[in-house]
Amino acid sequence: MAKSDTTTAGSKTSQVGDVTISDLVIAKLAGRAARATYGVIRMHHSPMRKIARFLRDSLSEGVEVDVEQGRARIVLHVIMERGINLAQVTANIQEQVRYEVEQVAGIAVSEISVRVEDLHE
Repeated sequence: MAKSDTTTAGSKTSQVGDVTISDLVIAKLAGRAARATYGVIRMHHSPMRKIARFLRDSLSEGVEVDVEQGRARIVLHVIMERGINLAQVTANIQEQVRYEVEQVAGIAVSEISVRVEDLHE
């Protein structure tokens, strides 16, 4: 009897074996998608996260990921361009991040929170 595909907490089981996708990979995908969105200047990170940045890739800075029951909850801390429509750009960020994580990693996204930390010229 063949096993069906199931996804739980960043893991996928199929007929050939198990695949686990780390929170760091999800954070990198989300960070890349957010940075590519018009109006985002850069991601914001706290002073404590600056220390952790040396241990991690800069693509994941400003991104928090929590995967529970096979669904990712993502929090993005962004610095955006002054003068843009914040509501529209944050909606675009959410759409781009959801698409990137769900299509590339195959992980469902339950929530994407965008925190605009600052505005720059």
